[in-house]
Amino acid sequence: MIILRYLSRELLQTTFAVTLVLMVVIMSGRFVRYLAESAAGKFDPSVLLLIMYYRLPGFIELIAPLGFMVAILMAYGRLYAEQEMTVLFSCGMSQRKLVAYTYLPAVFVALLVGLCSFWLTPSGLKKAELIIEQQKNRNDLDLMKSGQFQATKDGKLVSYTESQGPNKELRQVFISSTGVAKGEQVITIKSGSAERINNSDFQQQYLLFKDGFRYEGIPGEQNYRIVKFEGMAQHIQRSEFSSFTAKKITVKPTTELLGSETLAAQAELQWRFSSPLAVLTITLLGITMSYTTPRRGRYAMLFPSIIIYLLYLVFLNAARASVEESKLAPELGLWSIHALFLIFATFLFSLRAGMLKRFFRLSV
Repeated sequence: MIILRYLSRELLQTTFAVTLVLMVVIMSGRFVRYLAESAAGKFDPSVLLLIMYYRLPGFIELIAPLGFMVAILMAYGRLYAEQEMTVLFSCGMSQRKLVAYTYLPAVFVALLVGLCSFWLTPSGLKKAELIIEQQKNRNDLDLMKSGQFQATKDGKLVSYTESQGPNKELRQVFISSTGVAKGEQVITIKSGSAERINNSDFQQQYLLFKDGFRYEGIPGEQNYRIVKFEGMAQHIQRSEFSSFTAKKITVKPTTELLGSETLAAQAELQWRFSSPLAVLTITLLGITMSYTTPRRGRYAMLFPSIIIYLLYLVFLNAARASVEESKLAPELGLWSIHALFLIFATFLFSLRAGMLKRFFRLSV
């Protein structure tokens, strides 16, 4: 039990550290992309962290298996390099016991990944997609920010407001048409304040300007028309609203996929099983690849192992697409990829442990 606790602690602590580092790297890249879209006016900056929070389980689902395999390579590689593993084998530890001891924390990691894969990831994706859809449905008035010139989505108007009141009342408002062709009129409105008016009968929105001026004229000419007003309403063009109906297969609950016979649903269901199964498969591969000598160093097989894991993911994605396109039978599907890599990992482990040599010796 002492050895089990020692190995489990080494693996879980290293897994947490490696997964955290990989998540920071990957999430930073995704956050920068969302930040660029926010700067372009597609997202409100206040929802960026919320979107990243809801997408966190999806990142854990993809990164945790790789983090656990790297943890095996680093932890056991250190034990081999510092001769601790040699001492353990001299005291009665066998390859089979090492596999059994390693699979106990592996099952824990697989359960955590399965929790994300079957429940947290689709639920989080659904909420993130809902927020993104709401951001797409904002009109030009919702995009106005205090102290900033803001162009409308169609690029025909530019607006500015000095500040906004508690009821979203705009103060010191400036709106002007832009991008007009040569010889066309430019319309500019400047008012002391403006507020939003909703017409429930016609489902329309208006911006009511108060105490301002309206300028109409052709740039370069002097015959401008200037109108002073106490109140003037301007219709706000509504954006093409599209309600979120959770049509994407990736956001559907797992219970709903279980009762579906469509190829897309079966491929998605097999993909959700793939993440926890991948943890159990690469555990045996990690144990085999972690063997090293003091001269080779503890990180000798780190790069080849990561390449094998990336190939694993590539084959899984290819099998998923093949099932969706009816090029691969669902009965084989992603299960065949897991079986292939499990056989490969078992072969390497048997070769490393000398089991194949003993088997052929006994056969002869």
